[in-house]
Amino acid sequence: MKTSYISTATLWNSPRAGAARLEAEIAKANAEMVQGGRYADVGLELGHRTGTDINLRQEVDDLKAQQSRNNITGLRVSGTYDALTQIRTDSESFLALVTPGKLFSSNGAETVKEASSRLSALIAHLNSAVAGQFLFSGIDTDRRPIADTQSVPPAAAKLAFAQAFQAAFGFAPGTLPAATNITATQMQAFLDGPASALFADPQWGATWSGASNVNIRSELAGGETAETSVNANVQAVRQLAMLYTVGSEIGLTSLAPSTQSIVYDKMRDLASHAAFNLTQIQASVGIVQSRMKAADNLLDSKIKFLTLGYSNLESVDLAELRTRQENLKADLQVSYSLTSEMRRISLIDYV
Repeated sequence: MKTSYISTATLWNSPRAGAARLEAEIAKANAEMVQGGRYADVGLELGHRTGTDINLRQEVDDLKAQQSRNNITGLRVSGTYDALTQIRTDSESFLALVTPGKLFSSNGAETVKEASSRLSALIAHLNSAVAGQFLFSGIDTDRRPIADTQSVPPAAAKLAFAQAFQAAFGFAPGTLPAATNITATQMQAFLDGPASALFADPQWGATWSGASNVNIRSELAGGETAETSVNANVQAVRQLAMLYTVGSEIGLTSLAPSTQSIVYDKMRDLASHAAFNLTQIQASVGIVQSRMKAADNLLDSKIKFLTLGYSNLESVDLAELRTRQENLKADLQVSYSLTSEMRRISLIDYV
């Protein structure tokens, strides 16, 4: 026969120990309910499967980080596309302005005014930024891509054109009556030679552009990458810069009609080629936007799948959890009642 030590204190404390256990269970159940049905202690519940759960969560965090990067990239790409749209629209409207038949008299002054206005607009669009980063600077997003030729004192690009004109003809643009004596042949040679050289390397980089020739390449999803920027050194931008500079700075109204015709022919050629090249660039940017949308859809699908994976590992059945909570609360009330009754009992009463 086995005997054990008993006392009044033992009788009193036994229900209390059970109550403490029930309170701990209730606290655990409440924590799981607050967390939306997730285990209060995932590691304790999952055991050796905890590593799988952590890996799934890490993959989801990585995919969400990629989505955040894509959102920032998307703002840059969208801003680039919008700026290119406006630049192309301006070039097409200017091309309409210089169509054959609109050459002399007041139309020449209008061309000068419109060219100057569009040059300012071109520079503003090319120097636009998103989130503190210049859109058309290539990988050097902290550098302003294009010099402001309308600045005071005059920018190097504007001075370079005036100096090239001076070197070619011996006087400044717009000088009368000397400018009227410039022949069509002389003007053609100037436009195809010294003037064009100002918008080609190395002079383009020295006076106009601070942009890198290397575009930003971004990861979209799953190792897929794409060029997500356009730099200001592309041929279309150089053509537009020359177009508007010639129109505004060559002294158009001071030239003889035959010489004006050469200038207008050059501007039409530049405008038409620039519009075509801009369309090609925009098409490329549009393709990148489509790829980014497809990549985001893929990321969303992966996130949903992986989230379901770790949720299945961590989740508690909410219906079962509610039932367990109610049962534990009922058991705790019983324990409290039993403790109260036991406090009234003493072994001395039975000795």
